[in-house]
Amino acid sequence: MAAERLWQTSIVFITVFGVGSSTSASLPETYYEFEGRKDTGRATHASNGACPQTSYFFPNILTTTNYIRVTTPIPDLLEFTVCGIFKRFTNEVDWWVSYATMPGTTNYDNEFMIKHDSNQLEIAMNMKWAAEDPKLSANKEYHICVTSFSSTGTSYIFLDGILRDIAHTKSGTVNGGGVFILGQDQDIIGGGFVANQSFQGTMRNFMLWRRAPEPEEILKMYQNQCFCPQDYLFTLERKNIEIFGGVAALWPPKC
Repeated sequence: MAAERLWQTSIVFITVFGVGSSTSASLPETYYEFEGRKDTGRATHASNGACPQTSYFFPNILTTTNYIRVTTPIPDLLEFTVCGIFKRFTNEVDWWVSYATMPGTTNYDNEFMIKHDSNQLEIAMNMKWAAEDPKLSANKEYHICVTSFSSTGTSYIFLDGILRDIAHTKSGTVNGGGVFILGQDQDIIGGGFVANQSFQGTMRNFMLWRRAPEPEEILKMYQNQCFCPQDYLFTLERKNIEIFGGVAALWPPKC
């Protein structure tokens, strides 16, 4: 999506809690009080186990050719979580996650996106944006998780294991059957990339779950990157992805 049109037409800035001063004591222990659900899912949650270690390098150049495409089929997503360890090489605007289902060429092709510019982390769900405050320095690794509930349009942002902010986008199921891209912004499904929006940095242990892991599960993943809940939909193991351009697989840290 063209950046200048996006900012003019659809970005919404929301800060629910005072990020920076927030602590785990001032934020909810579970999602359920906010999502209006009874806490009935904990007994079925998967236990932690050995987590597949993945690591990818995106060269420090602006280009449309460097990206990863997930080949695992994506179902309809009523609630979901993405987590990964990210390091940016520059403070330029860059797109990390782009999930698109629409075949057209409008400004609104992406049903779920994560990007970062020099000021804040930004999330889109069902084609509505919310910008949140966490500012990420270049050349420093951060463990980031985003949990989104389609029923309420609410996304929970975890930084280094701690819930830092809550964003409100747009409710509605995130439709399955689309294309999941890391490192570029899809202006049309599977393509339409713009060079100055490309990711430059490293991504480690990126994965997606079809549920909302409890905050203590996310904290454990940050504290021990070798373990994670085993009911993920996909990781970035080579069997699940296609690599394009100059993106290179790295040897991940040993467990």
